[in-house]
Amino acid sequence: MSPASDRQAGRGFLAGDVIAGAICLAASVTFLVLARALPAGHSTGDSGPGALPGQVAVFGIICAVSYLVMALRSSFAEERPDFSASHRALAALAIFVLCLLGVSWLGLAVCIALASALTTLLFAGERRLVRAALTGTGIWLIAVLLFQRLLGLPMP
Repeated sequence: MSPASDRQAGRGFLAGDVIAGAICLAASVTFLVLARALPAGHSTGDSGPGALPGQVAVFGIICAVSYLVMALRSSFAEERPDFSASHRALAALAIFVLCLLGVSWLGLAVCIALASALTTLLFAGERRLVRAALTGTGIWLIAVLLFQRLLGLPMP
């Protein structure tokens, strides 16, 4: 390939990055609007657990704007997409959808821990079962100890 065709290929990839960044920005702004519309309760406030959705939305907006700036500056023009592992992304999505469908039977903390452990099995490496068990246990502990006990958030 000539250098000109490389630049042309980078331009097409840039458009996809800008579109993805714009979608992420729109989703984060929508999430912020929805978070601000939550009813006031005993856990809302500047530092209460009710402020968490708004903080997540602001973090998403910052990440999306940063990604958009990098895409517009052609920071990703040298990268070439590799879709050889896309089946793993689809498997991870399916795992989380199936586990979240089971929330009403198992509870949110258990389902998120199961989804995290099963998704960890998709990564290559040594001692995958040990890593999956530790990841699931850690996520469960964070959900129960931090969010349910410390912050007092109800876990469905």
